[in-house]
Amino acid sequence: MGRRKSRLPKLIAIAIVGLGVWGALGTNRGCDRSAARSNKAIVLNPTTRTTPPATRPAVEVTPAAVASATSKPLAATRAAEKRVSHMTINNVLVEFPDAKLLVRKEGDKLSACLVSNDPPEVLSPNYQGNRYYFEMTLDAVDDIKNLADAEFRYKAPTAETQDTPNGIFLDGDRQHLEPYDIQVTFDKDGDRVIADIRGQFIYFPKASAVGQWVPVAARLVARAEAK
Repeated sequence: MGRRKSRLPKLIAIAIVGLGVWGALGTNRGCDRSAARSNKAIVLNPTTRTTPPATRPAVEVTPAAVASATSKPLAATRAAEKRVSHMTINNVLVEFPDAKLLVRKEGDKLSACLVSNDPPEVLSPNYQGNRYYFEMTLDAVDDIKNLADAEFRYKAPTAETQDTPNGIFLDGDRQHLEPYDIQVTFDKDGDRVIADIRGQFIYFPKASAVGQWVPVAARLVARAEAK
């Protein structure tokens, strides 16, 4: 009668293999959790600025179109596909079509129109893009060659809504940021003009007589076209 072989080594081997599989599964579960955490979208909420005059109540500024800009990454590939310009509105970078600068001489001064180069779809009621439009009289210069020396200042007569075509239009004109106290200076970059816009705009929510104050900054580059 032969010796009965011990089953202990085989049981130990099975236990080692089982521990290895369990450890691998545990590691994979940990990687899955880490991957889930790393793929989680990061939403940056725009900060607000609530410093209106003492005669008006402070309100938070969170226009829907500005907030939605945080969910639209401005990838370099998109910029390569189409010419765009940008404005920082309430500390959020917002994309627009590229800028156009139309200039004409009126007597001893220049009249300039700084606008976004909007696509034909802008006339559609379903259009959801952004645009801007600024008509400016430049008193200090009388020739387009001296445009880099020009400066434009505007201060609204009151803090109430104005019937004006000027301003920033978001979400297919569904929201209008009216210029309140702004400054536009010009500089040259080769054959292009840089328009630097700084100041406060007012956004009036629908059916509200109280405006929200929105800081805006932009450097818009365009060729000056004589009209």
